[in-house]
Amino acid sequence: MNILSILIFLPLVAGALLLMVPERLSQWVKPLALGTAAANLVLAFWTWAQMSTVGSMQLVTQLDWVPQWGISYHVGVDGISIFLVLLTTLFSLLAMIYALQNGPETGVGRFYALLLILASGMIGTVLSINLILFYLFWELMLIPMYFLIGLWGGSGRVRAVTHFVIYTMTGSLVLLFSMLYLAVQVEARTGTLSFELPYLMSMMNQLPFDNSSWVRHALFVGFSLAFFIKMPIFPFHTWLPDTYAEAPAVVTFMLSGVMAKMGVFGLLRIAIPLFPNSLEAFFVPLSTLAVIGIIYGALLALGQTDLKRLIAYSSFSHMGLIALGLFSWNATSLNGVTYHIMNHAVATGCLFLLVGLIEKHYGTTEIKQLGGLATKMPLFATLFLLSSFASIGVPLLNGFVGEFMILLGAAARSPFFTFVAALTLILSAGYMLNLIQRFLFGPLVLNHEPVQLKLTDGVALAPLCVLMVLMGVYTTPFTAYISPAVQHTLTHYQAPLQVQMPVGGNHG
Repeated sequence: MNILSILIFLPLVAGALLLMVPERLSQWVKPLALGTAAANLVLAFWTWAQMSTVGSMQLVTQLDWVPQWGISYHVGVDGISIFLVLLTTLFSLLAMIYALQNGPETGVGRFYALLLILASGMIGTVLSINLILFYLFWELMLIPMYFLIGLWGGSGRVRAVTHFVIYTMTGSLVLLFSMLYLAVQVEARTGTLSFELPYLMSMMNQLPFDNSSWVRHALFVGFSLAFFIKMPIFPFHTWLPDTYAEAPAVVTFMLSGVMAKMGVFGLLRIAIPLFPNSLEAFFVPLSTLAVIGIIYGALLALGQTDLKRLIAYSSFSHMGLIALGLFSWNATSLNGVTYHIMNHAVATGCLFLLVGLIEKHYGTTEIKQLGGLATKMPLFATLFLLSSFASIGVPLLNGFVGEFMILLGAAARSPFFTFVAALTLILSAGYMLNLIQRFLFGPLVLNHEPVQLKLTDGVALAPLCVLMVLMGVYTTPFTAYISPAVQHTLTHYQAPLQVQMPVGGNHG
């Protein structure tokens, strides 16, 4: 079996089996889940080691599935998707380690099983080359997330998860309809029904409507809506604050760190390459939405009194900057986008885990009830400071590199939007430094015993802290793979791509 298939299905099969483990054998669930997550991380690194620094798809497997409908099992990896695979496998393992001490007290087997199934959905999403296969994994992500929030979330979990699911499913249904319509239009022109992404890209210039037609633009919106919601960008963000606040810390860690990045990947890999002319036509309104999100999210973060909601709005603001980099669509901005989604995942994810420790120990995330913690917990304060500085883009930490590349690439496209977007550097420093002053160095409020970081907490947090520093000072191991893949995307997204039809056989 192809290694990519093992990466996809190992956690899915393990998760499904763990769901069937009876309660009397629950003591075996954690070791089996951790072992599966660790094995998948090793496989992800081994996959990375097998790759070369070329931009095209590698380790490709393509097998007939439902050939009469143009559906195949078609997976591959490049210099963009490999880091999302690494991110997913790393975060899955760290989430499980963190949950050993900070996870739910009931339904542990189901909790760990659902985390594995979630990882499978995200890995399958970024490795899929056939659109229907992509859609199936895209929808698979939603199922475990629904139960993880709905069963183990806070007091407002039902409202939050309902809001999240309705938003997400609405976007997904529009995405499915757009895929079907596009494939039917291509079939009407060529006589071949196919959902192969390279084939559809190669046929776009032969479709029976002009590049400037409303149908093409409507399809672009249809493809993009689901990705806008998942990121999210303004005004599709209203599900975010409640969902992030009500979800358990481990689940928010996965949702903000990895799942939200699937929306960025969908735009980068599917929507924009299929409809480049629509991006050109909508550049101004889309960029306007992106910068509104940057400023609006930062202003909302400034006014928050709850730790989780402040970090949630901070995440929303940073996703606006990533969106502007996507819409600028040049080599520098896309390199920055690909790098920064990892930076954002690491820094924001670490913040949510740290806040989770506070919530579990003190039973609150209200900032006014948590002042002066640095005097009681110097190690915790150091980790929180590091994560906060990485989040706001302090030089020599990872956040600075991604933000700098995005702004540099955006400036080549629109100095005005870049100038407005650069305000996020000031605003993010404002709300994070204000938080640090109140939360860590303000007057001591609580006289409870301080949070003691356990060994499992340190194991979960340490890799994130190392990455914040490493990715800030040594970018070559990442950019050596990202840059060729970005250049390949820019070179081929309008030109016809070579693909054999009909599909069949193993090409890996």
